[in-house]
Parts: sequence; C-alpha cells; structure tokens
Amino acid sequence: MTDKDLSKSQVERSAAADLFDLVFRGEIAPGNSDAEVKQRVAVSFNLDSAAADQLFSGAQVRLKRGVDKPTAERILQRLTDAGAIAMIVPSSVQPETQESLAQDPLSLAPLGTNVLDDNEEVKREKAAIKKPVLPSLDHLSLEPVGTRMVRDTEVPPIKAPDLDTSKFSLE
Repeated sequence: MTDKDLSKSQVERSAAADLFDLVFRGEIAPGNSDAEVKQRVAVSFNLDSAAADQLFSGAQVRLKRGVDKPTAERILQRLTDAGAIAMIVPSSVQPETQESLAQDPLSLAPLGTNVLDDNEEVKREKAAIKKPVLPSLDHLSLEPVGTRMVRDTEVPPIKAPDLDTSKFSLE
C-alpha cells in the first residue's frame, strides 16, 4: 500500500466517523399525548397521516443516515420541539452505500407493544380455547433437603453372593 492509498483510506474512515444517523422509535416526551406529538411531527416534517402513523409504529426508524453533526442536531431539535424523543448515533454507513440500505430489519418495540401478527393472535386465541390436559401431580410431594429420595421399601433386597475364598491367602 502506498502513502497515497493510506491517506485516502484514512480520509474515508475519518469521513465515515464524522457521519451520524438519527434514530427514532416512536417515543414521546412525558407530558405529551401521542396524537398531539404525531400531529406536530407531521406538520414540522410535512408528512401525510400514513407516513406519520408508520413513523410512530414503535419500530426503530433511521430518519436520516450519514449526515453531519449540525444537520443531525437540527433535525433532533425539531423532533424535540414537537415532543418526540430521538437519538443521534454514529453512522455505520459508508457514504457510497448509504442510499442502498433499507430500514433496519430488527429493532426493539416499546414496552406494551403488541408484536404478534394478526394471524398469530388468532392462532394463540384458538390454542387458549383448547386447554391442554395436564397430568395429575397429586401423588408428588417435596421433602426437606438431605432426605433420602428412595425409601427402603422401594429398593429390592440385595442378595450377598456366595463366594468361596478359601483358596486365597494373604502373605
């Protein structure tokens, strides 16, 4: 690798390190209602109701990828003023590939969010109707620590083998 290649690589890494993503999970600041915050965000960012609903679905959304710090802070301030909670995180996207990436496939849903699909809910409800038959556990009991688990009456007697040891001697 030449000095020219090294400096180009360092510049690319430095440029990527100076980029940030703005992450939003649909959380709102305390003291605000969901509907009001959704409305203010929609007005502030000129969104239709379907886009605003998708934004507040509870899934993690990267609103902006690979932007500089002042841009990320400006967008964060607009969200904060509307009553929404978002985060600025270091970008993991290289500048040349950021347009080709889709939304993150995995995220954490806010507490209390229904994460089941409608079909899964129907299956779960049908399964709840058919209660499984559990075996009776009435014959089981707990014993104190150190108690022998097998009672003497449960162990068959051990018959001592009849061995002739007369031919053996100790010398």
